[in-house]
Amino acid sequence: MKHRIVSLLCLLLGSYCCAVSQVPEDDMNRNEKIRADMVAYNPDYWKLLAPRRHLLQQLSQQVYEREAQGAKVTCSHQIMIESRWFIGYTADFPGMDQRLNDLKDSLAHPEREARAEEQNPKDGTWGGCYVQWWERLDVSYDMLQMYKARGIKPRYQLRVLDRLNSPEKLRAYFAQVAISDIPHTGRDNRKELNGAYVNLLRLILADEPAGYHWHPGMKQAVMDLTLNVYRNKNTGWWGESYLHSSGRREQVDDLSVTFHILQSVNQELPLLDKLATTLFAVKHIDYPVGWFDHGVQSNHNNMDVVVLMGKSWKAMTPEQRERGAAEIRNMLHWCLTESLQPDGSFRSTAGADDSIEEGEHFGVNFLARIGYFNKARRFWTDEDFPDAELHRQKITAFIQAHQASGAAGGSYYSSSLQEMQQ
Repeated sequence: MKHRIVSLLCLLLGSYCCAVSQVPEDDMNRNEKIRADMVAYNPDYWKLLAPRRHLLQQLSQQVYEREAQGAKVTCSHQIMIESRWFIGYTADFPGMDQRLNDLKDSLAHPEREARAEEQNPKDGTWGGCYVQWWERLDVSYDMLQMYKARGIKPRYQLRVLDRLNSPEKLRAYFAQVAISDIPHTGRDNRKELNGAYVNLLRLILADEPAGYHWHPGMKQAVMDLTLNVYRNKNTGWWGESYLHSSGRREQVDDLSVTFHILQSVNQELPLLDKLATTLFAVKHIDYPVGWFDHGVQSNHNNMDVVVLMGKSWKAMTPEQRERGAAEIRNMLHWCLTESLQPDGSFRSTAGADDSIEEGEHFGVNFLARIGYFNKARRFWTDEDFPDAELHRQKITAFIQAHQASGAAGGSYYSSSLQEMQQ
């Protein structure tokens, strides 16, 4: 009876209803299932988590306020991000406590902030206030791109890559992080998969860093993993797999992981028709699957969505393109009327922006990716935006006034300036 009712509604309401009815089963209630698995690992999970989450909120507010005042907070910002990872992705309470204590110490000693921007002579990474190597790799990728744009050669080679520099090592590593067994480990590997996989993919395919010698089989290995091993062939997306306490194994489609992979692979991929259908189907599922975070729109997620639309536009049906254009127009209206501020900044979105710098980056990148500043990138419409140049000037002025105090070290501001010129 339920399926007959859905079919009738689809006939009455058209393709929009049908798309919603096709939400993959594994994507439903993803966050609730993971929290249940955390409780299966530690029955006191919620009781132990609550005070630590509250403390992190208080400390994070201090980091944000100091950045807004123009203070250097790069180290505190990195510790804050990693504290959020411990609290959001693990049941490692000693690890949470250590990072929260580190954050309090960092805020008490602002003179130590510079260490976050120094390159480590041992492994060549930046991001010295992170503990997790894949977090340092993420910072290092951004720093390498900023150095490259400025024509600067890094002092040290990125030797942290040596640990995975063979097809065998690469496959073994991702066999571990692409599947999370939270009831037995208390750890969701989703963020590590996103950070490590995407940065390794980008570096390997581009033969970067300059002067680093990748094993000759790495390109083939990473593309085989991308296209044949870790892609969901039913949806065209990528995402973490989970072994739940119920005994069920699920691969959950992930907006951010899919965005990063599509951006990194410079070739047309198969299954883009399935990818587009899934994109519209999961709109109202909570992030990291769908478009909203607790029902709230953000430039970050909107940027990911429009990139997926652009990559799959040719594979869409006429009805999907019509809906896609309408969705982008609604996102643009929200961005210009609710997010973009008169001084060229973007209003922070709770849960989506880790700093003022990153909030600016995602706002700029959303506008740039839809072709707001450049008609040649306007894949979804041929209309004009007469206020675009005025907005570009205001945004540029804001970035230039705040670049020295960016909490992410300035790389996001540099990238944003470049993006507006493309």
